[in-house]
Amino acid sequence: MEKDQPQPQAEPPPPPPPPQLPPRSYTLTASSISYTKSTTISSYKWLFKSCTTTTQPTYILRNISFTAHPSQILAIVGPSGAGKSTLLDILSARTSPTHGSLLLNSSPLNPSTFRKLSAYVPQHDASLPLLTVSETFTFAARLLLPNKTLIPSTVNSLLSDLRLSHLANTRLISGLSGGERRRVSIGLALLHDPAVLLLDEPTSGLDSGSAYNVISTLKSICESRNRTVVVSIHQPSYRILSEIDGILLLCKGCVIHHGSVESLENYLISKELCIPPQLNALEFAMEIINDLTPCNKGVVIIGNEGANYCSNYHEDNDNNIDNNEIKYRSCRLHEILTLHWRFWIIIFRTRQLLLTNTLEALIVGVVLGTIYINIGMDKAGIEKRFGLFAFTLTFLLSSTTETLPIFLNERPILLRETSSGLYRLSSYIIANTLVFLPYLLAIALIYSASVYFLVGLCATWQAFAYFVLVIWVIILMANSFVLFLSSLAPNYIAGTSLVTVLLAAFFLFSGYFISQESLPKFWMFMNFMSMYKYALDALLINEYSCLVSRCFIWFQENEKECLVTGGDVLVKRGLDQNQRWRNVYALVAFFVLYRLLCLLVLIRRVSTSKK
Repeated sequence: MEKDQPQPQAEPPPPPPPPQLPPRSYTLTASSISYTKSTTISSYKWLFKSCTTTTQPTYILRNISFTAHPSQILAIVGPSGAGKSTLLDILSARTSPTHGSLLLNSSPLNPSTFRKLSAYVPQHDASLPLLTVSETFTFAARLLLPNKTLIPSTVNSLLSDLRLSHLANTRLISGLSGGERRRVSIGLALLHDPAVLLLDEPTSGLDSGSAYNVISTLKSICESRNRTVVVSIHQPSYRILSEIDGILLLCKGCVIHHGSVESLENYLISKELCIPPQLNALEFAMEIINDLTPCNKGVVIIGNEGANYCSNYHEDNDNNIDNNEIKYRSCRLHEILTLHWRFWIIIFRTRQLLLTNTLEALIVGVVLGTIYINIGMDKAGIEKRFGLFAFTLTFLLSSTTETLPIFLNERPILLRETSSGLYRLSSYIIANTLVFLPYLLAIALIYSASVYFLVGLCATWQAFAYFVLVIWVIILMANSFVLFLSSLAPNYIAGTSLVTVLLAAFFLFSGYFISQESLPKFWMFMNFMSMYKYALDALLINEYSCLVSRCFIWFQENEKECLVTGGDVLVKRGLDQNQRWRNVYALVAFFVLYRLLCLLVLIRRVSTSKK
């Protein structure tokens, strides 16, 4: 009897197909987009009668419709004032249109979602000038790429695509032309791997060769990566037109033509217009554009057109509030470490500032030390100590203002990077703090060592260590103060004025010129808000705590009857040895407060830039 043959086992079912990834190519469609200036109403009184003048809103854009396809460049062309930048702001979800709709792959566009899959390159380049091209891309890649092993290959590939490989080790501050800097800005946007790339005047201010290189680079990237590219351009040359797939010709907020250059030529011929042989169709259309404008001047909106769309637009944002939160690609610790290293590179390369701060601390310390050398233990010694400490505070707090223009220049870069989701604002503040802690400690040590022993202050290592600590905290507090004002001030002139006025007010109410008891009650709050007060009190307590029983003024020189001791000086100032650390805590609180205020102001600026 034959044995049963083993039956072949059934083959396991094939694994399920992997989930389909969402498409990385998007078609952007605008349908009847209109945008108007808001209504302005001015009221005044004339002979006790109220009079009101109302200005009807006028169109900036009117019924703009077009389609931008993947792997193609759409150029928004038109003269100045045509509405190109306004249209780009609407397309980048920075501005809400008054009327009309935007579609992404035939679906309604959600602004918060679209900001995550698109990138906007402004007209003005904003990058850290002391970094090289390779470092600029590398730091951004460290914050954006989850797989850190891909960073070198990604940066090298990007340098090759942008034709910047030969400039990889060149600093942005020197050695780069305008077109090359523009390509660096484009590269930073491409690191986000955007599906839609929007650029405002990428050829503005460039010569014809550099402008062509920028557009040809964009053309190769959009074709190789299947990206949708929309650019605004004033008047492209013939070579640039050869790289552009479609044009949207605007004038006075209206569409003159949407299509290819060839279709524009056919349109002009259909209007019985003869194109001169020395001009292409677009150049000729730009010359006679006023004759082609379909809408008249002074067009105004009647009623509240488009109100339903606006309500739906904002309602959609409210219903998708979770999408408004930016999902960062790196953890907070990695962001802090990366930004910390970038800060150190920038500070090390700012050698002029490093040398200036070091020489300032050393020279001023030596000069003060020689002026107040062997300060003495008499009535004049009391006055000299007040003068020494007051000048020390004035010098330390005012010397930090030289960092104001540095912070102001970095602010637009910071706002661009954080609004695009590169890193968190809080990570920037923490990294900035960690960098300045050791740097300013070195400055405090240089100043303290050069002045303390020459003057002959309290000769104990505990007193000297406390003196260094107070000087360090004062400089840190001043640095935070300037950082806060740099986030608040609109420009350098306003920032300098704020710093000058506020420091003068703090010094006036510090108690050096007028005691706290002599201040009017309605100015008493300024005494408690004065940074000088707590710093001056801390230095005085440190010095006279060491000289509590030391006599400074005798009743009679022959008789050993003391009138004023070091303890009496503290009592007269309303101070006590037990307040030694209370003043340090107050200075640290100011340091933290100004950092937090800076963070809140920057958060407000970032949120405003997204509207």
